[in-house]
Amino acid sequence: MVLLPVLCLTVCCVLFLHLLHWRRSVTKAAKYLPPSPPKLPLIGNLHQLGHLPHRSLHDMSNKYGPIMLLQLGNVPTLVISSADMAAEVLKTQDHIFSSRPGLKGT
Repeated sequence: MVLLPVLCLTVCCVLFLHLLHWRRSVTKAAKYLPPSPPKLPLIGNLHQLGHLPHRSLHDMSNKYGPIMLLQLGNVPTLVISSADMAAEVLKTQDHIFSSRPGLKGT
């Protein structure tokens, strides 16, 4: 009889500590990311693209700057809307941005 409340309390404490650690790591990583518009949990920023995505991206770049991070579904996407920033990424920093994630199948 006494074991069940102790077990529930232990599980709640472990989950709380895990959530606290996860939240600290997310906020620490977020300060190095470019600005991004607010997103929804499952679809990210797909709801903000609308019928004319190029105009929506232009409006967002006017609001958030020439480089921004969009979450398109499950995929984080870096959007660059300035020629100077594109030259910086594609020429100067190409060794950082040219890598691809490893596939799980290989």
